[in-house]
Amino acid sequence: MPISKIVISEKEEKSTRKKREKELANFLEQTFYKRLNQTKEGELVLVDDSVMQLFRIEGTGASSVGYEEQRMILSYFYTFLSKTNEHPTIETTKLPVNTTSQVAHLRRKLQILTSNKPKTERSRLQLEVKKNQLRKKIEKQKELEQILSNIEYLLYLYAENPKELRDKGKQLVDLAHSYRFNLSRLSSKEKELVLFQLNNPNTKL
Repeated sequence: MPISKIVISEKEEKSTRKKREKELANFLEQTFYKRLNQTKEGELVLVDDSVMQLFRIEGTGASSVGYEEQRMILSYFYTFLSKTNEHPTIETTKLPVNTTSQVAHLRRKLQILTSNKPKTERSRLQLEVKKNQLRKKIEKQKELEQILSNIEYLLYLYAENPKELRDKGKQLVDLAHSYRFNLSRLSSKEKELVLFQLNNPNTKL
């Protein structure tokens, strides 16, 4: 059945999400990842009790600038890597597009429209048209989440304990800023998806 023909209620969607979360938790238990700490940083604890943080290397739009500026961006990035005193390993993977925030925004708009009480038949028909348009947009966002993916560039940072990891992370982010690009820490949910995808490359989330 085509994805566009599948209609999932909010209740069914929550049930599906809970099932996937349980599968991810079970997966983490079977790997050398011990757990994700329920803290602001959400550091990943490994089986030897050392910790790891995942950062997203955010794009700089290099493809839309001239050759000389591209060379400068690459030079900055190379210098940043050399300053970390580590031998980098690069892994790339396609991760699912997340449209949760867009869907939530559209649902809020739909809820507002649903609470309106039109006074005329014409107003009622116009309201229904708007509501149907929002419903179609919501379904489109869900479809995009199923069929599209992003290529992410990730940086792994290791430390002996959470405090050392926070200090190292701050230094790394500041260093990246000095070379004109940004690192952003992944959310706990994103980390789970990344770890699952890296260890199950043929599985579509």
